[in-house]
Amino acid sequence: LVLVLIGAASLLWSSSPPVSLQEGQRLLTYVLLFAIALHVMRRADSLASLATALMLAGVIEAVYVLLQYSLGDPIFLTGQLPGKWRTFGTLGNPNWTGEFLAVTALVSLGRLIDLRRNAPPTQSARPLARHSTLVALILMLLALAATLARGAWLAFIIGALAFLIARRRAGNARLGLKSSILPLAVTGVAAVVIIVLPLLTNRAAINHLLNLKSMRGRVWMSAVTWTMIRDAPWGGHGLGTYGLQFPLYQANAFSQPWAAPFMPNASFTSYAHNDYLQLWAELGLFGLLAFGALIWIVLKRGRALAGDPVTLGCWAAAISLLVNAAVAFPLHLPTSLMLFVVLVAVVESAATKRTAGRKISAVPARIAIALVALILCFSAYRSSYDRLVAEAALWRADAALGNQRWNEAEAAIRTAIQHGPTRLEGQAMLGRLHVERGEYEPALLALDRAQRLGYAVEIFDLKATALEATGQRAAAVTLNELAWLRPDLQWPRERLSALGRADNNHAEDKR
Repeated sequence: LVLVLIGAASLLWSSSPPVSLQEGQRLLTYVLLFAIALHVMRRADSLASLATALMLAGVIEAVYVLLQYSLGDPIFLTGQLPGKWRTFGTLGNPNWTGEFLAVTALVSLGRLIDLRRNAPPTQSARPLARHSTLVALILMLLALAATLARGAWLAFIIGALAFLIARRRAGNARLGLKSSILPLAVTGVAAVVIIVLPLLTNRAAINHLLNLKSMRGRVWMSAVTWTMIRDAPWGGHGLGTYGLQFPLYQANAFSQPWAAPFMPNASFTSYAHNDYLQLWAELGLFGLLAFGALIWIVLKRGRALAGDPVTLGCWAAAISLLVNAAVAFPLHLPTSLMLFVVLVAVVESAATKRTAGRKISAVPARIAIALVALILCFSAYRSSYDRLVAEAALWRADAALGNQRWNEAEAAIRTAIQHGPTRLEGQAMLGRLHVERGEYEPALLALDRAQRLGYAVEIFDLKATALEATGQRAAAVTLNELAWLRPDLQWPRERLSALGRADNNHAEDKR
C-alpha cells in the first residue's frame, strides 16, 4: 500500500504522467490480487491445489523445454535460432522460462518433503504420489539446466539453500539425505546424458553460456541507472518512466571517458535488469525502503514456516524471484509478478491465519473481498483484452503494409492505437504507413508522438526519411540525434556522410 501511495504521488513530478498512471493502475491491481490470495490461501485445500497446479504447469513447461533442447520445437521452426534461444518455452524467452521453472521446482521440493512426512489416507497412494512428484522435480531441474539461464540457476540454488537452512531449524524436521542420494544420482546422470553431452557439440550454446557481453550489458545498465538515481535520489523520475529516461542518460554517460569500453552495450532498454535499482530510479529512496521492508517481512517468515514444507517451498520460491530481480526484471513481467504476489500471500496467510482468521470472516469483509475480486477480474480482463487486440491489429497492419494495402493497414493501426494508447508501436507504424504513402507531414506528427512514448531505432529511420523529403539538413538533425543516443550504430553516420556528399555535389552543380 505504501508503494501504491508513493507511485501515486510520483504523478506530481513524473516526466510522463500517462505512463505513470497506467503503471500505477497495474501496481494497484497486484495489491488487490494479494488481498484476495491472502484470504483464499488460509484454507489448506487451496494451498494444496496451488502446489499441484504449479507442479503440473512446471512439468508441462519442462517437457516442452526438453523437447526444444533435444529435438527442436514441434510447433515453430526453431532450428536456426542460435544457442540457448531454442529453449524459449511457452514464455517466449529462456530466462523467463528458467525463472518459472525455478519457482515450480522449489514448490515441488516442498511438496515432496511434505508427502514423505504425511502419509495419505491409503498407503498404496503414498508411493505413487511421492514417485510422481519426484519425477516431476527431476524433469523441472533438467529443463532448468537446459534453458542455460544463469540467473535462474543462481536464484534456484539460493532458494534451495534457504529452504534447507530453514528446515534444519525445525525440531522435528528430517531432510532425508540418505533417501535423496539415489534421486540425486539419477538426476546427475540424466543431466550428463540429456544436457551436457549435446551441449558439448553445440558451439553456439556454449558461446551463449560463456558469453560475458550480457554481463557487461547489465553492468552498463546499472551504471547508467546510478546516474539517473543521482539526479533524483529521493523522489525518482516517476513510476514506469525508466524506459523514457534511459536513452538520454545513456547518451550523457557516453560523453565520459570511463564509458568508452561499454560502447557495444548501448541499447534502448525499458528495464534496468535490476528491479531494485529501477525501483529506486523511478520512485526514489522512499519507494526502495518500502519494498525493502516488504522483503524483510517475507524473509523473517522462514523460521515460522519451518514445520510446513509446502508453504516453506513457496517461501523459497519467492526468495528465488527476489534473487533473480537483482540480475533481471521478473517483477516487471506479468507472469513472474503474479507468481510473486501469490507466493507472498501464501507465506503471509500461513504466518498470520491465527490472528486474522476470525476478522476476515465478517460479512462486511466478505462483501469487500467480493467487490475487490470483481474489480480485479474486470481490470485483468480489460488489460489482457486490450493487449491482445492491439497485438493482433499490429500484426495485421504489418502484413497489410507489406502488401501495400494502405486502407486495411490504417484501419488496423487505428485499432491498435485505440487499445494501446501508451505503446509506441502503434504510432511508429502509423508513421511508417504515411512515409510509404508519401504523406510526410502526417508521418512526422505520428513519429513525434511515438518518440514521446519511447525510443526505437525504426522511429529515427522513418523520421529521417520523412525529413529528407523536405530538406536534407532536417534529416541530418534527426540522424545526429540517433548517433548521439546510440553511438554503437554505424549506419546513421554512414547515412550522414552520404547526405554530406549529396550536399557537396548539389553545391558544385550550382557553381
